[in-house]
Amino acid sequence: MCIFAATLLLAIAAIAGHKVAPPQPISSPQDVLTYHGDNLRTGWFSSETQLTTSNVNPQSFGLLQAVVLDGRVDAEPLVVMQQPIAGQGTHNVVYVATENNSVYAVDADAGAILWQRNFGAAVPYQFKKSDDNVFPAMGILGTPVIDRTAGAMYFVADSYNGISDTFYLHAISLSNGRNLLKPAAIHFFELLPSGVKWTFMPKYHLQRPGLLEANGSLYIAFGSNGDTQPDKSRGSIMRYDPATLTQLSGQITNQRHKSSLPYYLSSIWQSGYALAADANGDVYFSTGNSDRFQPSYSALNLPESVVHLSGDLSTLVDSFTTFNYFKLDQHDTDMGSGGTLLLPDQPGSIPHLAVAGGKDGRAFLLNRDQLGGFTRGGPDNVLQVVNMGSCWCGPAYFVGSDGASYVLTGGRNGVTSWQLQTSPAVQLMQASSTGAAAVSGLPDNGGSIPVVSSNGTTPGSGIVWFVQKPSTSSDNDPGTSITLNAYAASDLTQQLVSIPAGAWTHAVNSNANLVPTVANGKVYVASNKQLQIFGLLSAGAKVHPAVLPKSLVPSSPAVISCSPKVAPRRALGGGSAAVHDFYGTICQVNGDELHLSLRGGQSIVVDASPAFLQNRPILLTPGRPVHIVATIDGKGVAHAEEVSPAHIVSSSTPPDR
Repeated sequence: MCIFAATLLLAIAAIAGHKVAPPQPISSPQDVLTYHGDNLRTGWFSSETQLTTSNVNPQSFGLLQAVVLDGRVDAEPLVVMQQPIAGQGTHNVVYVATENNSVYAVDADAGAILWQRNFGAAVPYQFKKSDDNVFPAMGILGTPVIDRTAGAMYFVADSYNGISDTFYLHAISLSNGRNLLKPAAIHFFELLPSGVKWTFMPKYHLQRPGLLEANGSLYIAFGSNGDTQPDKSRGSIMRYDPATLTQLSGQITNQRHKSSLPYYLSSIWQSGYALAADANGDVYFSTGNSDRFQPSYSALNLPESVVHLSGDLSTLVDSFTTFNYFKLDQHDTDMGSGGTLLLPDQPGSIPHLAVAGGKDGRAFLLNRDQLGGFTRGGPDNVLQVVNMGSCWCGPAYFVGSDGASYVLTGGRNGVTSWQLQTSPAVQLMQASSTGAAAVSGLPDNGGSIPVVSSNGTTPGSGIVWFVQKPSTSSDNDPGTSITLNAYAASDLTQQLVSIPAGAWTHAVNSNANLVPTVANGKVYVASNKQLQIFGLLSAGAKVHPAVLPKSLVPSSPAVISCSPKVAPRRALGGGSAAVHDFYGTICQVNGDELHLSLRGGQSIVVDASPAFLQNRPILLTPGRPVHIVATIDGKGVAHAEEVSPAHIVSSSTPPDR
């Protein structure tokens, strides 16, 4: 933020009667003020002097502190060194935001809660069309951003008044957690080319991507709540003045309008990965799926794309849309499930690079000066395509001790290191990988979001960290166990530690897209109702000296049983349609035979073998809600043509038919 903007923020706060944030010390290299550490989203914590490949091992590295929180945490923890706290002196502080709309300031070394503030009632998932991707409530979902000069943290809270929900943009003091300005209710509308006015409706949106501060502005992006009502949802990005919380501009990714059979979306969600900005202040992000029934790419709609906007959001500078975007739209394999990484400037004729990819497993190496546009029929006009495996994830970047640049992908194939070659051709060369087992987990083995710590390029200091999702599921707090993994950055076949690091509820249908933060010899992992702090153990201490409070001991996996079995056609009450829809919960799987519990206390058996011949395979985990499109043969056997993820069956779920 510029000096003028910071001064204005303090002046306005004083005029409004709010307590002014105290003068702030100069930022430390150990500070982590934004998602993945910088606006390029490299995830490279390059000033870590304490943790090395020699001392991060089961004997000398472990759990130091466990802090009880009031809700689930999707946002990455942020760290501020030597931060003044009102009435409590100066501390190294880790800030954590929960889905219960609370923000905590925690002593980053001792684990003591310095202050906690709540910013309104969270939204029950049932209100958001029973979207259980975020479970059981939605509050502060996207990672906040900290402006140390202004002494402020900015975040968006989704607040519920019992009737409706509203997104509020907050600016709070790092010192005491109080609002520096009156929170701004987020309202937005767009006049479409058709002349129709589209109004942003909070009920049908989530604020997943981490916030971006650049150009003296705050950028906030929205996507849908689980595609529950596509005609109400469009990818949206808005720009705010951090000094006043005034909305400056906005843009949507899909400007289409149809009076019949509408279908919109092109969401911005990125599994929580934040919007990125380059040195010019231009903004980058990926978009998700749009119309599954007919091709919809045009000048009015950018589905399955990497988008490059000017910093004022007025101009579409460039974009890339994969040639087979409609296939991705049809099968919910959206590119927008992964984030867009901008690489620092590279030597050679193509200095400005980006990496992005999503559910279908492709990672695209892009030239930011010419992203590639849309090539009907293909091939895509990109620098390279590599296979990372299906991805609810985001890439990272670092420079190794050999002086080479590396990109990390976190897809289903495992966390993989790719060495960047800039001559004679720009391309990624696979260096090493953890293998798929290290990133396996519910709901779909969709990978992880890695980060890297190192002391610059000092040999033996590079460590890759990531959180592995649960392998089982429970809806009881705190949920089933997540795992913190660490590998040598120079060789991802060399595992350093694998440690239980928290818990997650409803993993069967809710992705734990968690990012560890590394600062000053500590690793911070926030999950459901807890923050765990890891670091080097004292000489002679046990491997895990900290004892988890009873409330944080992981839950036992849920036990799933089937309702009484009936014939599929009987479950529908008869009928002679050729194709049928069933919504229910998987209760048992025997090879290709899937048992599905339906409403009304009954279950059916479905042959699932045909479903994944043409469609994206999903994990058939007992307890998972699914939508099955099936035929029923002359013998009364149901054969699935498509099995796709669904949400918990509720009053808004379409009828079986």
